[in-house]
Amino acid sequence: MRVAFLVFICLTAFSEMAVAQDLSCSSAVTLKGGTLEVTSDNSGGDTENLQCAIDFATEAGFRDIFLSSSAYDIGSVSARKFLGDLRGRSKGNTLVRILNGALNCSETMGAAIEFQVGNASVRNMTISVDSPCADGNAAAVIAFHSNAANCADRTVFGNVDRVVIAGTGTQGSDTVVGIIADVAPGCDSSDQRVLGTLKVNRSELSDLEIGVQTSIGGGGQVDINYNSLAQIGLPISILDANQSTTILANKVTFNDVDSYGASSGLGTTAIYVASTAASPNSNTTTIKNNTLTDGGLTAGGTAVLVGQIEKGIAHKMAVTGNTFQGSSGNTAGGGLVAIDTEDGVISGNTFLSAAGTWIDISSGDSSQGFVGRDVSGWAIVANAFSGSTASVDISLGEGTSGVIVGRSQGFPKVDDITGENDILESESASNTAFAKRKSSLGRAAAPTELFHMQLSTLMRLDPLHD
Repeated sequence: MRVAFLVFICLTAFSEMAVAQDLSCSSAVTLKGGTLEVTSDNSGGDTENLQCAIDFATEAGFRDIFLSSSAYDIGSVSARKFLGDLRGRSKGNTLVRILNGALNCSETMGAAIEFQVGNASVRNMTISVDSPCADGNAAAVIAFHSNAANCADRTVFGNVDRVVIAGTGTQGSDTVVGIIADVAPGCDSSDQRVLGTLKVNRSELSDLEIGVQTSIGGGGQVDINYNSLAQIGLPISILDANQSTTILANKVTFNDVDSYGASSGLGTTAIYVASTAASPNSNTTTIKNNTLTDGGLTAGGTAVLVGQIEKGIAHKMAVTGNTFQGSSGNTAGGGLVAIDTEDGVISGNTFLSAAGTWIDISSGDSSQGFVGRDVSGWAIVANAFSGSTASVDISLGEGTSGVIVGRSQGFPKVDDITGENDILESESASNTAFAKRKSSLGRAAAPTELFHMQLSTLMRLDPLHD
């Protein structure tokens, strides 16, 4: 029995040595049990070693790649059909630096860490980024894509857990997206939209142009939970998606970056959801238990901006249990602005300090490209407006009817423009009252202007709109 056991141990050790010899990687990559361990190369470049580990793990079926050193410098690494984790020790003990000028972004958005299809997780590390593109333009730090070699192969399951992504904001020369889930560059048909899921959990994103950007089809699940996002041009954006999105218990600061060009629309909005003619026919968004804080740098900060142009879709929304922290200088922005969007619930939220209008629901102007349809099916109930200093709390604009504003909400000031909505309890307000409050911050773009500006910015980045 003892002899058989020793033979087994020897064979196991020999097998691991043989596999290690087959890695075709440098000595910085080793196989320890079922884990591929990558140590930092003191020569200053870790891209080749990390890519070798990813390739071997994908081909041989290993599911764990561990970054055991304290710091790494990489350019672009990618995997196709990888199943497993890329992980460090922790956010405080593993730093991955994206090298300046290391990515090719000339024709499509570059990516520092890319997963095409498969089931991949990035965990327990800090990633720093400045100007990663060799030629300007745009890049993503972590990208989950469909298969660029076979656009019909579209399913990817992405997970980012306990990761810090820190940029340099407007000091960098490139447009940097923290995390993206979208169709692979080169797959340009809306019928080939990426499928699957994205989960972003307990992570911290800062000083980026865009935090999390998604465009998933087929009703895929997107969970953005328990994260911190600040100093970001557009923290969360959803474009032309058919996905079930839950944005839960995040702390998001918006309207806190003052160096973007006015025409970009960046630096003003926390959560942006847009659909165009290329959109699928339905979408679902739940925004729950978040703290959305207006940084007050412009008079037009808007926490949630939602709208539809060129094509009406069925977009179900639930905005519940959030705290909207306003700014005393906000005269043109809002808490939730929904344009051409029907069938939503706004419940259990707390609105503090000022905004141009805390809740603004209306039909869009078709001459501006919006759908311009009648809007109904909203319920605004059980919210707390007692801490609001907005001149108008709720605006029910052109095209609205049958919107319910419930009782016991602190007597919100309601403007019912059409007179066709069900206002059960309110404090009277003129529909021009907000214009009487002056701001020292100068003119701010109206939410409809911001919507188009941000849409143009996103469409320049999205391969479906090249």
